[in-house]
Amino acid sequence: MKHVKHTVEVGNTRCTHRHARGFTLMETLIYLAIYAIIMSGVLVSAYAIFSSGARNQTKAMVQQEGSFLIGKIDWALTGALRVNQPNDGDAATIDIAETLSVTKYDASAGDPIVIAHSGPNLTIARASSAQETLNNSNVEITCAPSGCFTYESASGDGINPESVSASFTVAARASDAIPYAQTFYTKKYLRR
Repeated sequence: MKHVKHTVEVGNTRCTHRHARGFTLMETLIYLAIYAIIMSGVLVSAYAIFSSGARNQTKAMVQQEGSFLIGKIDWALTGALRVNQPNDGDAATIDIAETLSVTKYDASAGDPIVIAHSGPNLTIARASSAQETLNNSNVEITCAPSGCFTYESASGDGINPESVSASFTVAARASDAIPYAQTFYTKKYLRR
């Protein structure tokens, strides 16, 4: 800042006053540069906070969807009398398929219960009712090319019981178009 000195004489008294005339060009440029640096840091930080929030929300949604689907598969297999599919009836094999069909001891659930991988969805149907989509429309379900469901027959020696496992991947895109996917797996041993 440039200062100007004024001297005023009143009688025998001499007064000197300094008045500022304003900022110099260099001072103004330095202040603007500092302000720009601070504002760019604030904007970058705000963008990072907002985009990480969207990614965290997508991650939580994928985990919630996967846990819900695993719970439905577990429910279908609890109290199973018979696994209709992916079971080809051969006692010493492992069968893999896109569809899980289960007949339960308690027929009030609507036998058979069929959970199927259809396009980007997992669906459920009870008895002869129409299929209903289990997952929400914001996620896509994918399975291995051979299928989502694996049936293993009992070994006969009592060591390895009959079991069904399910494996699938739930994927979604965050609002910033970054994809997020997580694979889910469960295995249920059938008790007779």
